[in-house]
Amino acid sequence: MKRLSYLVLFTIFLSHVFLQAQVKPQLENEWAVAKNLGPIIDGTSVRWSFLAIVKTDVIDSVRGFERNGEDKKDYFIQQKKIEKGKLYLESQALNETEYQWIFESGNTSKFFTIELKNKDGEIKSLHIPINFSEQNKENLRLVIDKNFGIKKELTKVPFHRNFDGRKWVIGHSENDENISMIELFPGGVTNQNWSELYRFTLLKKIGTSRRYVFVDAVKAELAKDCSDLYFNILKETDSEIIFEWSHDGCGGYPTGSEISRMVSNEEQSLIFTFASNQTKHSKNQKEIYLSILENEK
Repeated sequence: MKRLSYLVLFTIFLSHVFLQAQVKPQLENEWAVAKNLGPIIDGTSVRWSFLAIVKTDVIDSVRGFERNGEDKKDYFIQQKKIEKGKLYLESQALNETEYQWIFESGNTSKFFTIELKNKDGEIKSLHIPINFSEQNKENLRLVIDKNFGIKKELTKVPFHRNFDGRKWVIGHSENDENISMIELFPGGVTNQNWSELYRFTLLKKIGTSRRYVFVDAVKAELAKDCSDLYFNILKETDSEIIFEWSHDGCGGYPTGSEISRMVSNEEQSLIFTFASNQTKHSKNQKEIYLSILENEK
């Protein structure tokens, strides 16, 4: 992948690591639409709760679990026919280890899958990412203190996100007068051995009026000594642009591809990017990346 100026950003080292456990966020399917998933705290326990609207009478059972890479932790089980209409489920009471995340500093990101099965064994799933800010967690801590008298010192943990059923952690960051940037890698992957990454970039001096100049500069820099460059604009509005590029390796740089969403106001721009060392993203991978990028803020 090509190294660009600070406007286009980033030195990238590539290797071959297989993608694992990647799941597309999906809040609605033919059978149901998810309405809410989160913790509830009553006088005796902390539990997960799930609310959905069921659109069919064919569902015979429900299973719900949290995803973290290859690990799955079951929380919801209902082994009986589900009627059309409102579906509300609660987990068993969580133990302190299962809600320890409330006492971790910073934001917390989780990812749940709800599997709906009919009598023929067919499964349709809902994939639900949920995020908790530090303020959300402070409110939960106050309720836990009031109900259980539990107070704990906060545990410091590295910033991470769970976009697609995997825990992504920071592996690289930069900050200067022009940009702030962080790169996140799936758990167990480092800046030296990655095959895909997520990048968040704040362009401090490029607003709406200079967005076209920026995108043209990206394309021009990538095209240097690169006859097989693929560059495509997928969507464009007054405030945002989604674009992708890939090449087979050129200009002394290895094979690479990226898909980015750039959101601008009058003064600055945010860029949300997924990058990989594939010649071109597969259709499924592209759909997953786009479903995540389109909801980034």
